[in-house]
Amino acid sequence: MSTVFFAEQHTTHAWWQRIRPRLTILYLAVALVLLLISGAGHLRLFNEIGKVFGGFTWTIDAASPNEPIVIISTPDQLPPFAIPVSSLTSNTHISAVNHVSGVAGIQQAYQHAHPQDIIIYTAQGNKTVPMTITRPAYLFTWNLWWQTFGLTFLAGLSWLIVGIVLLATASEWTGAVEGLTLLPPAMLLLLYSHWGNIQTATTPDFVVQMIWIPSFALLGAAFIHLSLTYRPIAMTTGRRPSWLVDGLPYAPLLLLMAYDWISLLSSGYVPIRTNIELSLGYAVFGGVVSLGIGIASILQILGIWPLHKRTSEGRISITIPRRIRHHLGDLLTLWIGGIGLGFCFGVLPILLTGQTLLPLSLFYILAAVYPLILLYAIRSLRLIARLHVTLDQREAALQEQQKTAQVLQKTNEELQQATSLLLHADAHLRSLLSQRIHDQPKQQALRIRSLLGYWQHKLRLEMERNADGKVVAPPIIEALSKVRKISEELERDLRGLQLLVEDAYQRRSLGLKLHLEKLIREDLPLLHTESLLEIQPDLWALDALNPELEQSEEGEKIAEAISYTVTQALLNIYNHAGASYATVRTVCRDNILSVEIADDGHGFDVTAIPPEKTSIFKADLKVRAAHGTLHLESTPRPNPHHGTIIRLEIPLPPGAQIATPKQIQDHKEQQYT
Repeated sequence: MSTVFFAEQHTTHAWWQRIRPRLTILYLAVALVLLLISGAGHLRLFNEIGKVFGGFTWTIDAASPNEPIVIISTPDQLPPFAIPVSSLTSNTHISAVNHVSGVAGIQQAYQHAHPQDIIIYTAQGNKTVPMTITRPAYLFTWNLWWQTFGLTFLAGLSWLIVGIVLLATASEWTGAVEGLTLLPPAMLLLLYSHWGNIQTATTPDFVVQMIWIPSFALLGAAFIHLSLTYRPIAMTTGRRPSWLVDGLPYAPLLLLMAYDWISLLSSGYVPIRTNIELSLGYAVFGGVVSLGIGIASILQILGIWPLHKRTSEGRISITIPRRIRHHLGDLLTLWIGGIGLGFCFGVLPILLTGQTLLPLSLFYILAAVYPLILLYAIRSLRLIARLHVTLDQREAALQEQQKTAQVLQKTNEELQQATSLLLHADAHLRSLLSQRIHDQPKQQALRIRSLLGYWQHKLRLEMERNADGKVVAPPIIEALSKVRKISEELERDLRGLQLLVEDAYQRRSLGLKLHLEKLIREDLPLLHTESLLEIQPDLWALDALNPELEQSEEGEKIAEAISYTVTQALLNIYNHAGASYATVRTVCRDNILSVEIADDGHGFDVTAIPPEKTSIFKADLKVRAAHGTLHLESTPRPNPHHGTIIRLEIPLPPGAQIATPKQIQDHKEQQYT
């Protein structure tokens, strides 16, 4: 419920989903054991119903001489007793009953008395003189059991059930702590049935000495544990169990348990007063520490106490999310209020006077109702927290959608720009082709037509002038020679136009490698007879390709990208670079085919390429269509190592079937033979 970092939320929940069923089963097992122990104590009390007693519950102080009697509580329905309940301010014991000392006196008096018979009690404190007090006998009824012990069982059962519900429905470890910390109050209330006698004298049993009294200390540790869990810095991220937060508050209990066991094994009993003082003392200490941590957390939530976190880079300030502030504010108010009321109306009066400020029956009813209120509040806060998490997730998803929309908008703008450039490139190419067709092939065809018409008319006139109608051969030979020369020029112009648009027909007919070799060695030199450019091809890596590669759609894109890029790069070198030497190298490594075209020309500024340079733009589009990348580097003169390098890298698909070096060598030998 307190996780705000969604990247680790799934991991936290996955871990908790595995551990929660086991922890719930363990909690249920402990609850069952507590109910069985509590039931055994109540069965002992049921045997006392209908018997006469002095109107108060009592126990035997085995640590004092003659095992004097200590008063524990007086039911609210009966008149108060003049002898005060044992507390920090009162250590008064009953030394004799009906002038018979010790346990024997109280048992004999109760066993032979009837209701309203006067019983004489002799009491003495550590620093007071003996005093004699009379009090009538009463009958221990079901109503007295209910008001004294039944309500405590009901309250303990309420705390136990609420703890199980909170644990079983917890969405992370913080919720588990909320459920686990309800166990100590449940133990105190459920096991109260073992504390105190009605008529039969029994010393405090193992449950009272080793479980019930130490539960006060366990309650103080639970207060500290819960307060540490509710710190803002712990609630801002989902957390797992840690020694510092989940183990350290319970460490002092080990010392207390060690003292109890040593006393039990050495003396056969644990000094009740010392045990209670130690346990209640740690309970008070835990309540005070918990209250201090809670107040500090509230100050941090209000921004009065800045919250910092130490990192390797130093101390950084932490901003508490708004939903965490509201959530913690409600929880801390609820828990601090409960701790304060319980301490003021329960623990503190017991320490000072041995009684609560409120009547015990009312205190037990409030103790039974409070966990139900707590359950409702925590469940409501969990639902609100989940709602906040859902809203945060939706907000994050909305922000992600907005980012995606921005990316899509940017991509759309780039696509529109690319489309505009492509349309511009297409229009420029069509304009260039139209101009080239008009200036060269069309003019050459017009010259052929004019020349043929001229010689046709001239030969007709010669035939008319000659009586026998014969025409001499030299004029015809001269005309055919001119026509042939013009036809050769026309063929060269058409070949240039084919290269301008990438001769796909020749590539499909010859294959990629032979097409490039013919382009480099024949087509381009014939088109630029006046150029002194020398091109050194190294195309052996293309032998590693499957000859059937171009039969697939993906292979066709790869071949078209390579052929078009090489053709346009070499045309630019011939027409614009002013280079004397160029190389075309192919390398195939790790299933990636690399083609590099380099020259020693005058170079240019790569960032200043105008949009009308359609060849580079189209080459980049074709390489991208083949899932490759195109790199352009150029160093202008007069810098050293001037020239231009165009490198394209294309990953080959599995269908390319890269050949081994031995297969490439065999292929070379077959070509040479």
